[in-house]
Amino acid sequence: MIPSQNLWQDRYEWASERIINIFNDRKSPDFILFDIGSRDDILKKHLLTIPVLYKGFDLDPIGPETEKWDIEERFPYAHRSPHVVALLEVIEHLKNPGICLDNIGKIMQPGGYLILTTPNPQWSTSRLSLLSTGVLTCFTQSDLDVNHHVFTPWVHVVEKLLKDAGFEIQEYVTLEGKTRIFDENLRGGNSLKKLIARIIKKLIERRDPGACGMSYGIIAKKI
Repeated sequence: MIPSQNLWQDRYEWASERIINIFNDRKSPDFILFDIGSRDDILKKHLLTIPVLYKGFDLDPIGPETEKWDIEERFPYAHRSPHVVALLEVIEHLKNPGICLDNIGKIMQPGGYLILTTPNPQWSTSRLSLLSTGVLTCFTQSDLDVNHHVFTPWVHVVEKLLKDAGFEIQEYVTLEGKTRIFDENLRGGNSLKKLIARIIKKLIERRDPGACGMSYGIIAKKI
């Protein structure tokens, strides 16, 4: 897949904007959003302008209103089906992402939307890291040990898993921007080395738009 846009937005800005757009299209008085991996409900704080019925789920809930759900298991509640499910920076933590996406698909009615973001293995910075260290950025031993990044979400693999779970991809974008050659972070240290690396990254991004962002986002419709 080729991304339709390379955006400077972070995952919460992009996801909340898309959720608001879906809400405006649906015009439903009981618009339901499930936020999986909600932690401290950051996404909810970006949606204060719409009357969304927000429900957070997490493997290890923090807040009293967040419900526990291990998405490798079937949904354990009798809640109404959501209009939108948010899965922001979660899939890279899953040992069995195909099973998890299938479980999410089973709680959704046709026409519902899944909004997914995840670190981008195609990112130009990751490609240089792979050449210099043999490991992709965001998928190092430290990321495994500390952050539990156990699944490398290549976009073509995620696309296949979504299709198998009954979803059709509506949008694919990269997030958090293209490489800037000149900015304040170029100063100090080995500026020449930084400059050369940035030029190489810009060349990679020119050849492959999928390399432009640290993360990517997908909107998938349940069919």
